[in-house]
Amino acid sequence: MKPRIKGIEIYILVFLVAFEAIGALYGGINLMNDPSGESIKLPIGLLDGTIFPNFMIPGIILFLLLGFFPLFMIYPLLFKPRWRLINRLNIYPGYHWAWTYTLYTAIMLVIWINLQVMMIGSGSLLQGSFGMLGIIILILTLLPSVKRQYRLPNHKKKPEFVKK
Repeated sequence: MKPRIKGIEIYILVFLVAFEAIGALYGGINLMNDPSGESIKLPIGLLDGTIFPNFMIPGIILFLLLGFFPLFMIYPLLFKPRWRLINRLNIYPGYHWAWTYTLYTAIMLVIWINLQVMMIGSGSLLQGSFGMLGIIILILTLLPSVKRQYRLPNHKKKPEFVKK
């Protein structure tokens, strides 16, 4: 099956989403396997003052929302399948749900990094890099050329307000 998309920016977007997913899967699996955080050099003291006794819950969130979810998005970004059930959470009916869900992915990543910095107060190079990655994914997703690729051809635009 040949991809149904055109344009280098979409392939860059897919690559960055895949990179983000792999990083989150790696971190999430390590945090779930070792909730103390020692395996990836995260001191448990970082969680002082948070609601988490260890890194298990953050690891699960990282694995599912920022790892599995974006990894799942790679196929739809390339092939634009029509899956009605998944389309129900698409808040932009004029666009293919893969575009909207990629937007969700970028927003989740930016929020995740901001919450990390607010809760543990670190601000490491890794956090900054993944924060920038979230912003770059967001910018790429919102590029007019990318939006055009995912605009639904038979979607009727709502009429704009017309002054009398």
